[in-house]
Amino acid sequence: MNLRPTNLPLTVKEFDAERCGLCAGCGCSCGYILYTKDHTLVDLYGHPADKNGLGSLCTKGITYIQSTDTNPLRLRKAFFRKEQEYVEISHASAMNLAKEKLKGKKVAFLLDRSAGLEEYVLAKEITPFVFTDTVYLPFKASTLLPKEWKDRRFIFALEVDPVFSEVMATRWLIDAVEKGAYLYVISSRYSTLSAKAKETHLMPPYLALGFLEKLFEQDIKDKRMEFLKRSFQLIKESLVLVSATLMASPFKDRVLRLIRELRRKFKTQYAIVGDIMPFPSHSIKDMCESIDDFDALIVFGNPLKFLRDEHLEKLKDKFVLQFTLFPNFTSHHADLILPMTNFTERDFINYRHGFGFLAYTPKVLNRQEYINPYTFLRELFEKDISLEEFLSHYGIDYQELKASHEVKLKLPHLEEVFQQEEKIEPLKESIYLYTDNTLVEDLGHWHAWTHDMEKYQMAYLNERTAKKLRVEDKIFISGHEFKVIITPNIADDVVFVPLSYEEYQPFHPGVSVGRFLRHPYYRFEALE
Repeated sequence: MNLRPTNLPLTVKEFDAERCGLCAGCGCSCGYILYTKDHTLVDLYGHPADKNGLGSLCTKGITYIQSTDTNPLRLRKAFFRKEQEYVEISHASAMNLAKEKLKGKKVAFLLDRSAGLEEYVLAKEITPFVFTDTVYLPFKASTLLPKEWKDRRFIFALEVDPVFSEVMATRWLIDAVEKGAYLYVISSRYSTLSAKAKETHLMPPYLALGFLEKLFEQDIKDKRMEFLKRSFQLIKESLVLVSATLMASPFKDRVLRLIRELRRKFKTQYAIVGDIMPFPSHSIKDMCESIDDFDALIVFGNPLKFLRDEHLEKLKDKFVLQFTLFPNFTSHHADLILPMTNFTERDFINYRHGFGFLAYTPKVLNRQEYINPYTFLRELFEKDISLEEFLSHYGIDYQELKASHEVKLKLPHLEEVFQQEEKIEPLKESIYLYTDNTLVEDLGHWHAWTHDMEKYQMAYLNERTAKKLRVEDKIFISGHEFKVIITPNIADDVVFVPLSYEEYQPFHPGVSVGRFLRHPYYRFEALE
C-alpha cells in the first residue's frame, strides 16, 4: 500500500497536518489517514486506497486510534507503589528505579498485543522467560489472506466470527456469500456470521468435534454429515475457518488434527482467525507453572486478569513493571506503572494474528509525555537488537517491509509441523463455560461510546441449559454472581460470559476471568 494522503482531504475540519498509517487494533492492518490541528487529532478516515479495509475503519480501529489519543482517562504519568499508595514519579526516576530493582534479577516478560515486534525481539535477547497471552503456532495459521476468501465456493466456519476478532475481514466473507458461496456455520453462539450463513448449527464444542470427526468414516448415515463430506469432495474452492479461541482450549489438538485431515483428504484451504503468535513464546499456563523461577516481571497491557489469585499472590514477592495505556486490573498488581506509547506513537510492526504477514506502520503522532517501551528497555538492559537479522530468518527483508508496509511470513503449513498421531483424550460431555471477546474488547471499556455497546457483564445461556442448571435470573460461578440472559442464540450445554471485563474498569466493572475460571488461560472450561 502507498501510504500517502489523498489529493483532496477527506475531512471538512480544519487541520494543519495529515498522516497515514496502518491500524494495529487487529490483524487486518487497515490503512488510515488522520488529520491534526495544533498537534491535536481532529479527524480520522479509512484510507480509500487500502486493499484491506477498502476505505473503512471499524469501531475498534476508531477507538484505538482516535479515541485513545483524546481519552481523558488515559495514563499520562509514571507511578510507583510505595507500600499501599501509588506515588507519581518522573520518567527519569522511573528509569533509575527500574535499574535498581531489576539489576541482577531473573526477569520474565508477559506480552499482549500492545507490544510490537521490537519489544518481543528485545525480550528474547534478555531472557528465556517470554510469555504471551495468546497461543504460539509454529506454522502458517492461514493458507489464504482474508481478501482471498471472496473467491471460495464453500466455506465452513467452526466457532468463528471475525466481527469479534479481525473485524474488517468479515467483508470478504460477505463478498463470498454475495457471489454465491455456501457458508456453513457450527458454533456455540449465534453471531453475525451466522446471519449470513446458508446453514447454522448451534453445538457445544464437544458435540461439534465429535460430529465433524465422523467426516472421515466410510459409512455415513447422517444427512448433514453426508452433505458436508460431498461439499468438501466436490467443491475444490473450499475454505475452513477456525477461531483462535479453540487454540486456547483443551480442544486444540483435536481441532488441529481435524484441519490436517481436511487438508489431506480434501485439499481444503484453512484460516485460524484471531489473536495468534507466529514467533516462539510460552503461554500464560507456562508462566503460572514456572512463576517461582523468575524474580521480576515486565508486562504489557492487562494480561494479569488471566491469573488466579494464588498466582497474583506470588507476584507480590516479585517486582512487576507494567507498560500500559490505562490504569487497569494489572496496574493494581504492579510496582512500577509506565504510560506507554500507542502503536500510532512509535514505529510499529503488527504481527499478532493468524494471517501470515507482517505490517509496518510509521509513527504518526508525536507524544512526548508517553514512554516508548523499546527505547526504555534498551537503555534499562543496555541491549540492542537487529530486526533485519531476526526477520531474515523468516524470509523477510526489513527494508522491503518498511517500503511496502506488508510482507508475507515464510512459515510451513500445518500438516508439515503438526503430525502427532498419539491418542487424544475422549471428548468430555459436560456443560461448558465459554469466555471470549465480543465486539467490545478490554480496551474498548475505557471509552464511553464503545463501552455503551455492551455495558454489563452477564451470563448468556439458552432455556434448556438454564433448566439443567436450575437457574433463572442469576448464576453463581466460583462464588461470583452474574445476571442471566436467557436466549436461543446460545447452544445447549454452553454458558457464555464475555471476558473483556474486570474489577477496575471505569464505567460498569465486571469480574476478571482469573477470578471465576479454574483454568483462565483456556476459553472453554467444563463446569463442575
